[in-house]
Amino acid sequence: MDKNVTFYFAPHQDDELTNLGAGIVRQLSAGDDVYVVLCTDGGASSVKRMLIDGGGCRWHGGCHHYPLDAAAFTAARDREYRESCRRMGVPADRVLISPLRSPDGGLSVEQAAKIILDALDRFCPDGRVATILPVYRCHQNPDHTAIGEAALQLHRQGRIPAPALFFEQLLCGKTPEGTGLERLDPTSEERARLLDAAAAYRIWSPETGFYAVGYHSVADEFDAFCSDLYGLLKYGDR
Repeated sequence: MDKNVTFYFAPHQDDELTNLGAGIVRQLSAGDDVYVVLCTDGGASSVKRMLIDGGGCRWHGGCHHYPLDAAAFTAARDREYRESCRRMGVPADRVLISPLRSPDGGLSVEQAAKIILDALDRFCPDGRVATILPVYRCHQNPDHTAIGEAALQLHRQGRIPAPALFFEQLLCGKTPEGTGLERLDPTSEERARLLDAAAAYRIWSPETGFYAVGYHSVADEFDAFCSDLYGLLKYGDR
């Protein structure tokens, strides 16, 4: 990726790592300026009910009783997101939570476009955009599809340069033909950063507001990511 100022738009807390992390650490290693922008509140995770209602946890081998309301649960997820970004090396003032973020599961293409333009307007109008590649005709989280489609639409309208679009590992094996995906393999130093960032989603410290939400939610996805750590991306339209 060329040296520039790039904004990475993460639909949920953990997407900045498992879907976009390889690109983030590569650009940081090159000395580029990187902003990371969170686009939803992450509040729809099933982990919230598990923590509140004393649901069983196969990871800890027991039940939890932490009466977190919606705001407290989102705050816990945001802590993991900020800590993940810090461990990847993103400066604290470039780890952003969009003031326009949507409820988890409710991100529309229109709102996603507003989030992208708002971040660019406030911090760097000439910045590049990176996010998740929208993949159709297969199961993809709708928030992921929305942010990717918004980036593509803004590019077609001439409002942003060709975006960098990362193909999410969860969909590996369903890669559309002819997408021209480029593989990013991290260096040993970049791998160390990514593994350290993944550990942020395993922090279990209720007294300080960390509940390992990411790992409770998608442990298998984190394990798969940590086993390889690569990224797949393309530029521009599909």
